[in-house]
Amino acid sequence: MPDELWHLHGTWWLGPDSIPHPDRDGRHSAALPRLPPGIAVAGRRAARAIAAALVLSAGIAALPMWLSSEARWQADPGPGPLLRQAQARGELVVGVHAYPRATPPGRPLVPEPDPGEAGLAAELGRALGLPVRLRHLPAAGNTQSPGFDLAFGAAADSRHPRAASVQAPATARGTLLTLRFTPVDRLDSLGGKTACVSEGSPFQAALARAGAELRRYPSPLQALLAFRRGECAAVAEDAALAARVMRLPEWRFFVAAPLVLNGEGAALTLREPDAQSARYLEQLLARWQRDGRLGRLREAAAGEAAFNMMLVESGQICH
Repeated sequence: MPDELWHLHGTWWLGPDSIPHPDRDGRHSAALPRLPPGIAVAGRRAARAIAAALVLSAGIAALPMWLSSEARWQADPGPGPLLRQAQARGELVVGVHAYPRATPPGRPLVPEPDPGEAGLAAELGRALGLPVRLRHLPAAGNTQSPGFDLAFGAAADSRHPRAASVQAPATARGTLLTLRFTPVDRLDSLGGKTACVSEGSPFQAALARAGAELRRYPSPLQALLAFRRGECAAVAEDAALAARVMRLPEWRFFVAAPLVLNGEGAALTLREPDAQSARYLEQLLARWQRDGRLGRLREAAAGEAAFNMMLVESGQICH
């Protein structure tokens, strides 16, 4: 068993320095109580037996952890051919949604990458040991451009849905906002009504099945602002973002519907079918979901969007 595993699991070998030794001149041994030779030999034998038993029990206790670690290493598929090509090229190219960000008056509205997607793309690049180049997704949402290694969102072509799609580690939770005086208690109450959504929103499928007429906007901020202007009867957005926006005083006339809105669709789409790369990325995202990294990225993106909403509401920036 490698020594690193012992140290990793907190098990340490007892070295000779951990047992007191007499000084060279014998003063230290003279200060210690002396035992008869027979008893001393028996004591040393008993100490050696106890030490051996401790080492053996530590090894047995560490064995399941070592085996589970070994199993995890064997279960980890590692990057597949597509991601290995990116590693050989020395760059990971990721397609992200882009839209004009809120800008101070007098400055041009220039499309910029979605901050949440850009943050996650940077994490993926670090995991693969690669710098990341972001490319804007086409307006139509085609995620299978040959210029991308992978892209955010579901593929337009579903001939290879499993081998080319990277599923999210957890269902995205959304919130449906409506006017306080016209609340919605059931999703199918949206039949024939308009609903604002952002491009690539994971809540589009659920709203469409409910019979809502979808109006798509480049960003969550623009979808929320369009709803506030009265362009839609409802808006569906990420629950963390909706909760932050609802704290603003300008949103006191709106209410969150008492229902659960589940997201659907792939989190990422590979340029071409590659089951091993898809499985590798899914395990990576699942690990980050467990350790809270994805939650922190999501909260950071929601906080930035809510801050921009506050600036727009105050008239300090344009959108």
